[in-house]
Amino acid sequence: MTQIFPILTTCPICENEFEIIQLASTNQMGSPDLDLRPPEMARSTMDTWTHECPKCGYVASDFNQTPEITREFIEKDEYKSCDDLNFKSHQSEIFYRQYMISDDNEEKFYSLLHCAWACDDENDEKNSLLMRNKCLDYIDFLKVSDDMMLVKADLMRRSNHFDELVKEYSTKSFENDIYNRICDFQIEKALKKDNGCYAIEDI
Repeated sequence: MTQIFPILTTCPICENEFEIIQLASTNQMGSPDLDLRPPEMARSTMDTWTHECPKCGYVASDFNQTPEITREFIEKDEYKSCDDLNFKSHQSEIFYRQYMISDDNEEKFYSLLHCAWACDDENDEKNSLLMRNKCLDYIDFLKVSDDMMLVKADLMRRSNHFDELVKEYSTKSFENDIYNRICDFQIEKALKKDNGCYAIEDI
């Protein structure tokens, strides 16, 4: 069961006080997507992961942390327009602005991935594709792990890098059998030019 509660917070940029919804707890039933997006009920809590100041537009996961940018940055047209990407949902804009603000490669990656998920929910295929391509620019900066290697494969397939995926993953093997099955599944779907969303339970 998901539990949320409202709290008052203060924007560190403009000092505006406003209410946000804080996630206290949630649960997961089922298997995650191959890019690790959680199943319900956690799947529907994205609006609690990052918040936006309604006055100045600054976004952050934690408004108690010192901002990485100045007010002048969030007043730029590029920030306000999200680089003119015309997202279909405000939630997508929030995650994209978090990506723009951050100077940490890991946070940039996850902000873009979460933005892609928000785009998926609105059938915003153009920007979903773009966000996954942008994720690929940062994933190699993250800590190398089998999980991340398989997330990369899913990002490649879902952003139509079918031939590159087959070439890169055809010779890979993992100690965990389920990881090898996921890898084979990704290659099979890539050979069919299938960029659809699949969960681990589909393997």
